[in-house]
Amino acid sequence: MSSATPIPIEKSTARGSHRRLHFVMLLVTVCWASNIIAGKEALTGFDSLALAQLRVLGTAVIYAICFLATGRIARLRLSPRKWLLVVAGSLSGVTLNQLFFIGGLARSTVAHTGLIVALGPVMVLVIAVLIRLEALTTWKFVGMMISFVGVGILTVDNATRGNGEHWMGDLILLAGTAVFAVYTILVKELANQYDTLTLNTLIFVPGAILMVPFCARAVAATNLAGLRLEAWWGLAFMILFGSVVPYVLFAYALTELAASRVAAFNYLQPVIASSLGIWVLSEKLTTKVLIGGALILAGVYLTERERGEEGPA
Repeated sequence: MSSATPIPIEKSTARGSHRRLHFVMLLVTVCWASNIIAGKEALTGFDSLALAQLRVLGTAVIYAICFLATGRIARLRLSPRKWLLVVAGSLSGVTLNQLFFIGGLARSTVAHTGLIVALGPVMVLVIAVLIRLEALTTWKFVGMMISFVGVGILTVDNATRGNGEHWMGDLILLAGTAVFAVYTILVKELANQYDTLTLNTLIFVPGAILMVPFCARAVAATNLAGLRLEAWWGLAFMILFGSVVPYVLFAYALTELAASRVAAFNYLQPVIASSLGIWVLSEKLTTKVLIGGALILAGVYLTERERGEEGPA
């Protein structure tokens, strides 16, 4: 009887560890969904270009301070090829992504933003197929088409209501998702060789510098002293809980949870974001948003399932 007791204890410990990691992933998902709401609040005071620059700059400063404080710079060695990947990754994953994300968010709704950002895995697949990193199977194609039909319904919903600015916002957000998909593919080689802090420092610091030509004038024209407190809180949240904290927690969760299980939390993000948009900003969900959203998530599920099944093979 006593010899059998270690087995349930180990199972209980493993179960408790998984519960903790699931809670961590839920927290990450809530942070990223809330980041959209924080962005809307920050945009009540900041111009979209100024907000993009200040968010990335604040994140870069925090990562750089932590990076220097831990002495990682003494061990950093980058070949010319890796420097090229860093610059390309910074441009696509930070500079262009944030310009498009915040520019699109300023012109669209929280629900649309959450759903189009969730399209990320499909955009990665599209680019991987175009550059022949992956084969295009029937189910991948079906999933891609279903997702893009869903995006079409979202944009048509805004167009039929005569809201041209929101329609453009959706397309800008789609461009942001596309450039982040490029970053995802580019950074894969670096991600296998550097820890999270080093990688994020390498990506965010050049990314902040590359944004200066686009955003410096907007930052200089911002009346910082006259901004509402909500705008400052929105910016602070985007830096700390939209960038720094969730990326660290996400990396921690990936050390123990399977990638497929981590990816499953992506489906919660647009649901949480839309719910917060209704609660905090009094946004309304139309029938077309619900139908378009369901199609986007169904398409993402089909493509992710097909890619997951190909992985072990």
